[in-house]
Amino acid sequence: MPGPFLSIWGRLLGAVLIGGGLALWGGCDTVPAPERTQRGPSVADLQVTPDSVHESELDDEQIVDSLAQVAVDVSARAEDPDGTVERVVFVVEPSSNPRGTFSGSLSPSSNEMRYGARLGLSLPLSDEIYTIRVFAVDDDSLSSNQVTGQFRFVPTDTSGATGDADALRMQVNGRPDDS
Repeated sequence: MPGPFLSIWGRLLGAVLIGGGLALWGGCDTVPAPERTQRGPSVADLQVTPDSVHESELDDEQIVDSLAQVAVDVSARAEDPDGTVERVVFVVEPSSNPRGTFSGSLSPSSNEMRYGARLGLSLPLSDEIYTIRVFAVDDDSLSSNQVTGQFRFVPTDTSGATGDADALRMQVNGRPDDS
């Protein structure tokens, strides 16, 4: 009797498993997720003021321990078409040391899409170009494009000066003649 008995139980168990599998597979309705195309924020119109500072333009109290204390205004327009801009981030990166960065957040201004800050920078007294990168992050944790600007610090060079400091400044900061 063990042969037919096991055979019946085997068929019964197989039918239950097959029927249960069909019921589970066929009995569940799949509801498609709502279609939402998440779009990240965008950043544009970066303004860096001033774009350069010459050491000779600074007061004596702005030079402390071989560092120039310089204020730079940074602002940009940031918006998110399908949500809210959570933060706008800036990174200041010296060209001679790309890992020596300084970063923070820009604050919203009275114009809801404009963000800005006055950065108090302590810069070594050396000829250096600083790249300023700005991007935004929205409420979905998506990041925006990145806009870049530059700021340059120019030290006073006494080794080549001939007594005319303005001539030296024109030589260092002047644009090449287009002709």
